[in-house]
Amino acid sequence: MHFKAMLGNAVLFATICTLSFAILGEAGRVEGAAGSKGTAKGPGEASRVEDAPVLAAITALVESQQISVFGHKVPDTDAIAAAIVYAWELNSRNFSATAFRLGDLNPETAYVLEALGVEVPPLLDAHVAKMRVAIVDTNNPEELPTGIEKAFIHSIVDHHKLSGLTTAEPFEMDMRPLCSAGSILYARAKAAGLSPPKSVAGLMLSSILSDSLEFRSPTTTNLDRAYAAELAALAGLDLHAHAEAMLAAKGQISHLTPAELVMMDTKVFTISRRRLRISVLETTNPSAPLSHLAALIDAQKAKVVDEQLDDMLFFVVDILNEAATFVSSSKSATRLVEKAWSCTVSEEGTVVLPGVLSRKKQIIPKLEAAATALENDDEYRG
Repeated sequence: MHFKAMLGNAVLFATICTLSFAILGEAGRVEGAAGSKGTAKGPGEASRVEDAPVLAAITALVESQQISVFGHKVPDTDAIAAAIVYAWELNSRNFSATAFRLGDLNPETAYVLEALGVEVPPLLDAHVAKMRVAIVDTNNPEELPTGIEKAFIHSIVDHHKLSGLTTAEPFEMDMRPLCSAGSILYARAKAAGLSPPKSVAGLMLSSILSDSLEFRSPTTTNLDRAYAAELAALAGLDLHAHAEAMLAAKGQISHLTPAELVMMDTKVFTISRRRLRISVLETTNPSAPLSHLAALIDAQKAKVVDEQLDDMLFFVVDILNEAATFVSSSKSATRLVEKAWSCTVSEEGTVVLPGVLSRKKQIIPKLEAAATALENDDEYRG
């Protein structure tokens, strides 16, 4: 067990013992006083009286060590699955952990949980200051609950770059250049000798398949492929069939409004001192959402006003043809994308970007480089 965890458990045990003996001693003094007055007790009666305050005190101490595990806001499959898996790992390591979600499930994630027979984690809709938490699939404070800067962070498991989270105390962090948090969690389980049950193995497999778009994304590594094959065997799943079913579920978006579509998979980044919301919509049928182009543009404009953003950028990712269509809602967004990809956005506000699938590895680095190049560009800065 990690030294810090051992130390924390030792301190907790010592505190419980001290409190228990103190309470039992006080109960004994009360019993002695009662006995001196001729009050008789049957076998076990004293222990029942003493148990109540002891158990209450121990329960309060144990609950104070409870770890709430969650991913990012607007959760995707990796954020939900990784939270459940990491809670399983922590409980296996003798911590007390519960998985939560920070938003509604998307169609793909809902399919995965139903197919694997896994319960939907409860919604964490609370200020997390002073809570004991563990975070997966992000370290970006923009994607985390209110009060995270004052929470006690037990640990973070993530596959993204550092994004500005500051804390009062050091904590355990496991950050690796793999395609998903699920990949990292499987590596951790293997190293710790933990054998995941079928449902947990299925969740880790789903994380890899979702974030890698069944290995199409440039974020995919050889380790991700190997882990996916091992996990499919552990879960008793046909890897390709499960991936196909997930893609089919991901494409079920006809019931969503344009305002919901531009927020399906979205994150806020500060790039060159400008606060940008960057959204992607991964689909096997891009023509469906793009047929509502004007409404998608209006939805982005409304979100910029509502959230007081500097800009919003929206990319519709065609999974099967491996390309992204950028949908512009502002002159500054158009200028940024044209600079990033040396392309021309059409008068209607779109441009197809061949080979672009990953926000993390392709979109964000390109936008950051372009924004730096446009630092003194009045047309971009407005």
